[in-house]
Amino acid sequence: MAPLPLVVALWAFWRDVYMIDADGIRHLGGAKATAEWALLSASSAAFVGLFWAASRPLRVLGYTLHSLLVSIAFGVAGVLGVMHAFGGPAGNLAAPAWALWALGAIAGLCVMSLLATAALIVEDVRAGDEEG
Repeated sequence: MAPLPLVVALWAFWRDVYMIDADGIRHLGGAKATAEWALLSASSAAFVGLFWAASRPLRVLGYTLHSLLVSIAFGVAGVLGVMHAFGGPAGNLAAPAWALWALGAIAGLCVMSLLATAALIVEDVRAGDEEG
């Protein structure tokens, strides 16, 4: 759950609602990009919301889908970080150091979130075994 606000921001970069360049963050926008960003953000929040579902299968579905989204977010942060560190395909996307550090921190938080989600799955399975 902890990376959710950062993942929502990351989706905005991935869907080109915002862009990082040498001057910092720039708004690009567009109706399609904004709609895609909103759908990804709402889906991410819904999957996290399933963590508190009363039904165990729904909780496990939430854990699984959240893990998938966080894995994708890890990849997005990594690709954006490497791409901007080398200036992008045209060589003009060099990001400021703070943006590279932020992308690295998001990637690290995604890894920690994956480990925490795995711990939730193990705890939920053990609790189910004790009940049954």
